[in-house]
Amino acid sequence: MKGSNARSDTKTERRNWKGSGDYTSDNLALALRGVCKSYPKFELKDVTFSLPRGYIMGFIGPNGAGKTTTIKIIMNMARKSGGTVEVLGLDHRIHEEEIKRRIGYLGEEPCFYEEMTPLWFGGFVSKYYPTWDKAYFRATLDRFGIDPLKRVKDLSKGMKVKLGLALALSHKPELLILDEPTSGLDPVVRRDVLDELMSVIQDEKRSVFFSTHITQDIERIADYVTFIHEGRIVESDVKDDILGRWKSISFPLPVRMGEAQGSFGAGNLEAQVAKATAYVEKLLDHELKGVFMGHKIEGLTFSGITSVFSSSLEDKIAQLVGSMPRVAPVNLDDILVAVVRGNDAC
Repeated sequence: MKGSNARSDTKTERRNWKGSGDYTSDNLALALRGVCKSYPKFELKDVTFSLPRGYIMGFIGPNGAGKTTTIKIIMNMARKSGGTVEVLGLDHRIHEEEIKRRIGYLGEEPCFYEEMTPLWFGGFVSKYYPTWDKAYFRATLDRFGIDPLKRVKDLSKGMKVKLGLALALSHKPELLILDEPTSGLDPVVRRDVLDELMSVIQDEKRSVFFSTHITQDIERIADYVTFIHEGRIVESDVKDDILGRWKSISFPLPVRMGEAQGSFGAGNLEAQVAKATAYVEKLLDHELKGVFMGHKIEGLTFSGITSVFSSSLEDKIAQLVGSMPRVAPVNLDDILVAVVRGNDAC
């Protein structure tokens, strides 16, 4: 069982997979290498990441980061200007027809003929997939509480998304690609959708590529996470490893360090705080350069977010400022904000 309720040995398996260096197209559901795409006001730049079979990858970024453009390129709905894309081990352009028989897709707002019923759509879509499972489709409609004879125009947005998911899953795709499917849905519908995705990957040959800006959904179900911002991949790794590296670090300004660090001297508190602040800012430009993705200084406290936490970094900061820093975990939302806002993130 994978996803957020993974087997105890799953993390070890993923670490071994990531570190072995001998991966082939056969064990990758999706692989992008150096993908580029230019528009007049936007550019994808060297987009590179891969998703092994049998896992869920969360593709996270703010609106306009390049998530939908990346998916369009994967689906061959937009032509890349450079790089390679392989889906299920096949070139996405040369083998487009075969790939589209073997994958499922669901966007933020599925398009339907409003006068038709879910049952009609099942019959229509089934003609294009030899692997269509009619019993699974009907069972999924029942599980989602969708009346198979109700016209689509009478379904809520949440029910339309559930119908789209049922249609995308009923030919048993090896890879399911989702573009913001839970955006704008209420918590109950979102949970139903996420639960269904969790059940999909119980078959360890099936994978999910889940694009969203809702980090809580990814936190719950993803095995891997890829962050994209302004057309660039910022981070792509096993989710637990990312959360292990990214930490919030805070410490009091070294207002009373005295001669040990060059003496801030006598004077009123404001002057000492100003000198301590200047000292910390200097550290950020030299000894701690590049350590913090975002930081702020409020009152007598420095706080920042780093993607390179280690015990040696903790010791180094303690030596520089004269006290042990406070280290706290962060969530994916904290990381996304740090990626987007930089020094205004904390």
